[in-house]
Amino acid sequence: MKNILFLLFLLTTGITFSQVQAAQSLLSGWERVYIKNVGFIDMPRNMEVQAGTYQEIMNNYYNRIEIDAPQLVFQQKGLNNNNSGSYQTYGRVIVQTQIGNYGDFEPLSFNISTVTPAEISELNSNLKQTTISDLQSIGHRLIEWFPLRVRKINGLPCIHVSYKRQLGSNPIVLVNYYIFQNNDRMHGLTLSYRVAETTIWKTDFDRILTSFRITNIK
Repeated sequence: MKNILFLLFLLTTGITFSQVQAAQSLLSGWERVYIKNVGFIDMPRNMEVQAGTYQEIMNNYYNRIEIDAPQLVFQQKGLNNNNSGSYQTYGRVIVQTQIGNYGDFEPLSFNISTVTPAEISELNSNLKQTTISDLQSIGHRLIEWFPLRVRKINGLPCIHVSYKRQLGSNPIVLVNYYIFQNNDRMHGLTLSYRVAETTIWKTDFDRILTSFRITNIK
């Protein structure tokens, strides 16, 4: 999102040293995707890595394939091959990293209890207006905005934004956006799917979220 660097500085936090949770078990048919210089995330069997947005490299030390890209995208399986059936549903998972200077962001672990209601309210208002502007720039409109939360995901503090958006008369899409600060970088995790397809995506997307791990702690 635009201006996110400025908005994040509204948070005044103390440092803690909470432990990141261990990796969850990998379900049958799922794939664990390793992201170079970030960590890893699990992909369900009904999704695929979007072609053209990444480079696969072999990490010989760990004997695994890693994705080398500032942005990784999961999409419904079949889109890479232009399978007509794949257009019947919509689901996206995006992991992106923005690099700054050391100290631009809070450490990966910080004390969320020190964030005041006033700070959360101000950040919520700014991010809402930024989101509205960004959506309008691509022809979308905001349908519903849920109050911003500062919470822990997998043992790590993050800023959680959730809203519903729509393009014209197309189906409404639910978006959950998680911001993780990591000293000289910010990791964003976006999960989105059509509200009408909640029964198709929600369970898998909940597990995708709990699978996300940042192992490159700055």
